[in-house]
Amino acid sequence: MLDSVETAINRAGNMTWQGIKPIVHLVETTYEKGIKVLPKNLKEYLPLWQRSETLPKWDITITPT
Repeated sequence: MLDSVETAINRAGNMTWQGIKPIVHLVETTYEKGIKVLPKNLKEYLPLWQRSETLPKWDITITPT
C-alpha cells in the first residue's frame, strides 16, 4: 500500500525494467498548465531525443549537448 510519499518513492526506486533500476526523485515544484514549446522551437530539441524501440510513445531519453 502506498500510504506515504516516502513509500511511493522507495517502491518506484526498487522497480526494474529489463534489469535496469530507475532514478527516482521527488519534484515538489508546481508547474504552470498550458505551457507549450512552439513547433519551430521544438525542432532544435528533437535531434537530442532518442525514442525507445519498445515504448516509443512514452519512453524518450534526452541527451544534453
